[in-house]
Amino acid sequence: MKQRLSKQLLQKYQQGMCSAEEIAFVESWYNQLSRTNNAKDIPELDLAAEDRYFQQHIFGPELRANRHRRAYLKVAASIVFFLMAGAAMYFFSGRQRSPQPLPFSVGQFQADLLIGNEVVRLDEKKQFSPALMEQRKGDQVAIKTKKGQEFKMELPDGTLVWLNADSKLEIGPGYNVQERSVLLTGEAYFKVAKNKAKPFIVHVGNTSIEALGTAFNVKLYPNDSQLLTTQLDEGKISVSNASLQEILLPGQIIKLNVLNGDFQLQQENKQQDAANWKDGYFEFDQTPLPEILADLARWYNFTYSLSPVYKNKVLSGKISKKESFEEVLKILRFAGINYKIDKDRLLLVP
Repeated sequence: MKQRLSKQLLQKYQQGMCSAEEIAFVESWYNQLSRTNNAKDIPELDLAAEDRYFQQHIFGPELRANRHRRAYLKVAASIVFFLMAGAAMYFFSGRQRSPQPLPFSVGQFQADLLIGNEVVRLDEKKQFSPALMEQRKGDQVAIKTKKGQEFKMELPDGTLVWLNADSKLEIGPGYNVQERSVLLTGEAYFKVAKNKAKPFIVHVGNTSIEALGTAFNVKLYPNDSQLLTTQLDEGKISVSNASLQEILLPGQIIKLNVLNGDFQLQQENKQQDAANWKDGYFEFDQTPLPEILADLARWYNFTYSLSPVYKNKVLSGKISKKESFEEVLKILRFAGINYKIDKDRLLLVP
C-alpha cells in the first residue's frame, strides 16, 4: 500500500515504531524537503501539500520501477538525517527563530610540520614529502593539526595516514630503519604498507597497536575522553599494554578505558565505517550527544557547554563535513535540541 505522509507517521517514526519501508519513506521525504524548501519556515508547511508533491515527484510512475527505487533508497540512506528524536517536536512546535550569522567555520585541509626547530605550514599545495625526512635524518618530525584542520600524508615506507583535527603524529628519526614506530595523540587512520620485516607500531597513551599490512583507525582524545577506540578494516592487529593483549580481526572494534583498563571487544554487524571522517563525513549510530559535540567542535573549531538533560541523549545519522555550521544547527534543532550562541560558544540548553 502506498505510504502517505501524516502527523501519525511522523510520530510513529519519532517513537521508533516504523517499518523499514516507512523509515525510508520519511527520510526520503525529509531529504527532498531539505533540497526544495530551504527558504520556507518548515513548521508552517502544509503536510498534505507536501505529501502530494512528494508522491508526484519522488514516487511517480517512473520511479516505482524496482531498479530506480533501489537506487533512490541507496541515495536516501546516505543523506543527512538526525530524526530519531524530536521530529514531531520540530514540525508541531512554535515558530523557530532564523539563525544569525555564526563565527564557526568549516575545517580546512591543513597541518603544521614540526621538524627540528622549524614549523612549516602544509596544505593542498604544499604536501608532506618523505624526501624531507631523508634530508633531515636525525631530526624529530611531527605533523600536527589544530582544531578545524585535517591532513593526509604518505610516510617514507609508503604507509598512508589521515590525521584528524586536533591531532599529532610524531615520527622518530629511526623510522623505517629497523622498525616503523609512530606516536599518536588524537585520531588517525592508517593504511599500512606491507613489510613483514618491519612491523608498524602505533603508540597511543600507554597502549601499542602493532600491524603488518593492514588498515585501521585509532582514536584517543585524552582531554575529552579516556576511551581509546580502535577499529580494524583489513588484515590483523595486536592491541597491547601492561595488562592487555588482544588480536583484532576485520570488522572488530575495541574500546579501552585507559585509566582503569576495562575494555570491550565488539564485532560490527553492518558496514558503518568508523573512519568516514577521512572521506568527508560524520557518521553516528546511537552515539551519545557529548561524543558528537566533541567531534563537531574539533572540526568547526568552537567551544560548547552541554545541559545535563542531554547527557544520555543519543543520535544517529550521517552528515557531510562540508555542511555549514548553520546547517548543523538546523539538524540539532530538528532533533529537539535547543541552543544559544554566546560569541564563539555554543550552549545546549533545556
